[in-house]
Amino acid sequence: MNAPVQLTDVRKVYGNGPGAVDALAGVTYGFAAGTFTAVMGPSGSGKSTLLHCAAGLDTPTAGSVQLAGQSLQGLDETALTRLRREHVAFVFQSFNLMPALTVWQNVVLAMTLAGKQPDDAWVSEVIRRVGLGDRIRHRPGELSGGQQQRVAIARALAGRTAITFADEPTGALDTTTALEVLTLLRDQSRQLGQTIVMVTHDPVAASYADRVVFLVDGQIVSESSSPTPETVAAELARLSTTRRARTTAG
Repeated sequence: MNAPVQLTDVRKVYGNGPGAVDALAGVTYGFAAGTFTAVMGPSGSGKSTLLHCAAGLDTPTAGSVQLAGQSLQGLDETALTRLRREHVAFVFQSFNLMPALTVWQNVVLAMTLAGKQPDDAWVSEVIRRVGLGDRIRHRPGELSGGQQQRVAIARALAGRTAITFADEPTGALDTTTALEVLTLLRDQSRQLGQTIVMVTHDPVAASYADRVVFLVDGQIVSESSSPTPETVAAELARLSTTRRARTTAG
């Protein structure tokens, strides 16, 4: 049985000729159902490109991607949008909130567009757990950047979709709220069977995941199960040192 997110020999090349850059250089990996995976690596290693290709937001130069059991190859934008709306939630660094809508309305918007009936009790619980229980009627313009990020996180989690992609979801949050959000992500995976793929640079955030995948120069070079902040930081340091040595030697 295929994983909910499956990449097979995925390459992504930007540019042409001698200046072409391999952002992904043949990645094959399956993100299993009910798992929480952190994707890490040095700057420029291809983390966000992997996330975008896996989510169908970017088209690989070569290779194939399956999302929620469906191949993305040949799907037009309408079909891709429908697939993502039904099965996928996103937490990206740009909040993409609707300025005229309240916190509550922004959180349930994706479900409303997909024709789903929000579970009001669950929506309230998610909003409370991201620390916005007293801001439900506020609009984005009345919130700080960190609070807007919390709305985006609540929106992704409220729909209980099969798959959640998160790109640095706790980067704009204070430590206490960040740990609450990471716990909520982990609970969503373990209790609801969600597949969560999170790009992060933070070893503490990565330690909440079941597994950490390390990318260097567009390739998966190692992975770690049962990660701790210390083991993740040590592996990042090792990979950065190896990369610098290889670059210097070249």
